[in-house]
Amino acid sequence: MKPGLYQIAAEEYHADPCPEPSLSSSLAKLMLGQSPLHAWTASPRLNPAWEPKESRVFNIGRAAHRAVLGAGGDYVAYPDDVLASNGAASTKAAKEWAEDQKSRGLTVLRSDELEQVESMAARARLRLAQMGISFAPARSEMVAIAQIDGVWCRAMIDNAPADPRAPLYDFKTCEDASPDAVIRSITSYGYDVQAAHYLDVWRAATGEKRKFRFVFQEKSAPHELSVVELHDDPDSESDWMLDARSKAAEARRMWAHCLKSGEWPGYPPMVGIVGAPSYYRAKWAERSVGATSPSPETIAAATAWQSPE
Repeated sequence: MKPGLYQIAAEEYHADPCPEPSLSSSLAKLMLGQSPLHAWTASPRLNPAWEPKESRVFNIGRAAHRAVLGAGGDYVAYPDDVLASNGAASTKAAKEWAEDQKSRGLTVLRSDELEQVESMAARARLRLAQMGISFAPARSEMVAIAQIDGVWCRAMIDNAPADPRAPLYDFKTCEDASPDAVIRSITSYGYDVQAAHYLDVWRAATGEKRKFRFVFQEKSAPHELSVVELHDDPDSESDWMLDARSKAAEARRMWAHCLKSGEWPGYPPMVGIVGAPSYYRAKWAERSVGATSPSPETIAAATAWQSPE
């Protein structure tokens, strides 16, 4: 594919349709957070043994994406007549039916999971409407492909409004969408790198300079959600994006070097001496403050209690 915007199936996107092995945000995070070897292993174009990951853990997220964004693989619930008497999908008929649906690209859900996804979608539409946000299905799951710093890059944007002044959106399901939990998720999972990568690829493919927002929605009732935009002000101590853009650029540099050299190193072959993080030591220090030695009476009582006599 040439640089530009596309709407293609998720399976085609994840298989990497670029002229050369391309860098996605997931691969960029692996390059930076673990090693080039981890990125090579996760690349469908580099690793001959690569296979897409399948897990029931992802089912709710995939189905919620479809329900909220109006695009992507559809989902379906088990019919009652293939289930066991206790409602479990343990029968031969249920397993065969599920495999047939998966071969059609559908996500298979239990009836309670279907109700959960529909409740999430209803709540999401309500809360987003209160903020003046709506997701047009025709602008969901848009793929941007571009060359940046000589590296082919790709990004699948959950929703990109037609208005070039509007931000790009990424929808994530989670257990906790409170502000503190969202900040922890961004730092733990490298979502700042994802935001920078998406914005860089989108701008290279379209010429548009946009902002980026995450929509975090809880999978459990009441399915509350938070919409956040990473602070972008290099003069502020709370800026996210200056470092995020630097990280994304470093991932591209590393990717280009590894592609050219054919070397994808893992962790250094050496013994590391690791120091205790300051917060870890501070936690113990707080517990130790005010601690006193036990009195002789306490020691005598404890000794008597433990004695076999």
